[in-house]
Amino acid sequence: MLRGCARAARGWMDRHPVKSSAVLYGSMYTLAEVSQQKVSASAAPLEAGKVALDTSSVKRYAIMGTLVFPPLLTRWYSWLDHRFPCTSGGVVAKKLLLDQFLFTPWVVVIFYVGMAWLEGKQGQERWVELQAKGLRTFMLDCCYWLPIQFLNFMFVPPWMRIGFIGVTTFLWLNILAYIKALPIQ
Repeated sequence: MLRGCARAARGWMDRHPVKSSAVLYGSMYTLAEVSQQKVSASAAPLEAGKVALDTSSVKRYAIMGTLVFPPLLTRWYSWLDHRFPCTSGGVVAKKLLLDQFLFTPWVVVIFYVGMAWLEGKQGQERWVELQAKGLRTFMLDCCYWLPIQFLNFMFVPPWMRIGFIGVTTFLWLNILAYIKALPIQ
């Protein structure tokens, strides 16, 4: 029974890589923002008149996690796996370096500028949060994702790569949502 379900899931994911990534990644992205808000709310008493859940923020995370990042991630990891198909130490090191130092900086930029755009910010205002938090985000990203991606590239089959990223992203996005919620200094 489980094998049949796993086979069916893999078949659907193979036939619809962007859709399956959007469902999984979008869910993790959205749930991470809800989770971060709930954790933050439990740490501080509600202010008078403050809504318990910022649904506008949840919607922005849902849009980014469902529509923006899944096509990028799907195509990126598909290209990476096609270009570097084996799991030898040297190949995994190349994948790690390309992923972390070529692709990730763009992901950080797209996240902050995309969120600013969804928040209705205009012109230079869209770049302020990236300038204030981008480097810290990238450094924390390196600490978190380099070991995760080592496991991913070394042991996770390519058809499960985006799913693995989606699940591990839930943890990372709680950190990212926390950083995003911090005031700009």
